[in-house]
Amino acid sequence: MKKSIRRMTLLTLASSFSLLVIATTATAQNPATVTDTYAAKFICGVQKDPNIALVPDAQAGHYSTKINVHNNTGINITFRKKIIQLKGGQVPTAPQFRIDEQLGPDWALEVVCRDIYNHLQIPIPPLPPPPNAPPPPYIEGFVIFEVFYQVVPAAPPIDPLDVEGIYTYRAEPAGTDAVSIDVVPFPVKRNRHPLLPVVAGDPQPAALNRQLQRSQQQRN
Repeated sequence: MKKSIRRMTLLTLASSFSLLVIATTATAQNPATVTDTYAAKFICGVQKDPNIALVPDAQAGHYSTKINVHNNTGINITFRKKIIQLKGGQVPTAPQFRIDEQLGPDWALEVVCRDIYNHLQIPIPPLPPPPNAPPPPYIEGFVIFEVFYQVVPAAPPIDPLDVEGIYTYRAEPAGTDAVSIDVVPFPVKRNRHPLLPVVAGDPQPAALNRQLQRSQQQRN
């Protein structure tokens, strides 16, 4: 009797392991599908040069960005967050950071400049900043949210996320009257394409992009 129970237990474990391997293989062979994409602009940091003889990328001043994301559906929404810091000079640039995240029904999150600096591994002063700390460097680009499903529902939610950017600007030096704020909603782009895999252990593209930028500077 004990041998029969032991044999049944081993068979059950072997069967469960086989099903797990099959499911894992199926997932690897059938990547998740992106159904909705949101591309939010970010602009952060201090543009210091006030020289009017130049043609600057942005006017001198302090720029800040907050991107609010809300799940407006009744189900969990999984998405990939990607960051692309643009380099200027019409240089095509790949995403430098990516991570898969999830929001429950009616939950929300916020991405601010400090998050973007950290994701891009750009050092900035701690809070509160010490005396004579350098200002955060000027950067701009996109924060992209790709909604995806491992198995696409028969009727996936339409426009599942509310994505809005809040942009503030203060002229430098501080204390001047030039201050502005703007709120921009970002529309959904409906599309269908496989979600590109992220291989565990691979370095984030941020490090690769910095290596490419250094090599280009050395050639120039």
